[in-house]
Amino acid sequence: MKNIPNYKIVGSGPTGLLLSIALSKFDCNIFLTDILTRERLIEKDKTYAITHSTRKILSKFKLWKKLEPYLFGFDTLSISDSVTSAITNLSISDLDDDISSYENIGWVVKHSDLMNVFFLEIENHDNIFFMSSKKLLHKKILFDYQFFSTGANSLDKKLLNILDIKKSYNQSCLTFKVSLRGNCEKRAYEIFRKEGPLALLPLEKNLYQVIWTSSTLKSVERLNSDKNFLLDNLSTILPDEFKLDQIIGEFNIFPVSLSLNFPVFNLKKMVFVGDAFHTFHPVGGQGLNTCWRDVNTIFDLFNKNISMTKMQMFLFKFKYFSSRILDIIFTMLITDSLILMFANKNLFLFPLRKLSFLLLNNFHFIRKLVLNQMTKSLIYSKIK
Repeated sequence: MKNIPNYKIVGSGPTGLLLSIALSKFDCNIFLTDILTRERLIEKDKTYAITHSTRKILSKFKLWKKLEPYLFGFDTLSISDSVTSAITNLSISDLDDDISSYENIGWVVKHSDLMNVFFLEIENHDNIFFMSSKKLLHKKILFDYQFFSTGANSLDKKLLNILDIKKSYNQSCLTFKVSLRGNCEKRAYEIFRKEGPLALLPLEKNLYQVIWTSSTLKSVERLNSDKNFLLDNLSTILPDEFKLDQIIGEFNIFPVSLSLNFPVFNLKKMVFVGDAFHTFHPVGGQGLNTCWRDVNTIFDLFNKNISMTKMQMFLFKFKYFSSRILDIIFTMLITDSLILMFANKNLFLFPLRKLSFLLLNNFHFIRKLVLNQMTKSLIYSKIK
């Protein structure tokens, strides 16, 4: 009688759910668990930017068409620097030929829509079992491998003595939705400011998600301030064509950090995935996209060795780390460099900031290089 491997996924956010769907393609049992209920997991008021590398990954797992009705695409990305008053607009004409036919630079999706689609997909797989941590503990299952997708502030890393390096930006992100008039309907915005970048992602006509980065103290002050005061404050930052109406929905705040954990040479058969593995500054919207590239790598490694020996399972964490490290380090360097250069008022950097926009506005190949790296990443051609 054939023994079917049992895999445990701790953390049932977007990364954990996608990983369970990916691994379900193999002859195995997947036990997906979280401290939150399904309803609590779905109801979070968050928004994600989706890149072309993610589109390709979701297509690979036959999820793109199912998610497509809930996506709002944008065909222009406006990048501006409030210190130098420089601005550039990247458009679909700057995309590589192999992706320009999609007529979008990227897409935006609401967390609740994404989670609903993923949970419905899980119900179609009889080898995925979603249950509470307590219920799973009572089953006393011996797991062949464990995957932790428990987020940036995962307690599991501390409990399991994982080697984790971290850089704090002493910043936090305040997020909320605003209705406004006078905007370009399918345009996303990245506004560099001395206190930190501010991004606007289009959710539908006249509705945008605001991702506002500043010092943690300032973010908390804004969180606790009157909504009308906050709208007045925001109106002084946004482009002139915007006319703000009101704030819609909940406020969310989360700390910003740069982190990476390393595989430890021990006998524990486990890896960390997504934000539990690495975090970046949210500038450029790379967070979830990079997490899902982790999932793609895990799937590919399992696909190469469907029946892994004990030694292969032991070495898996090191193969996974070595397969992902180049993409992760590159993303870290890009996002961190953008913050070092643009999130300050250093006069010595002023000429370099001006030069950056001068090059973007005058050289098409530089525009293509920047935009396609943002939306395709280093591994686009390897996603099969």
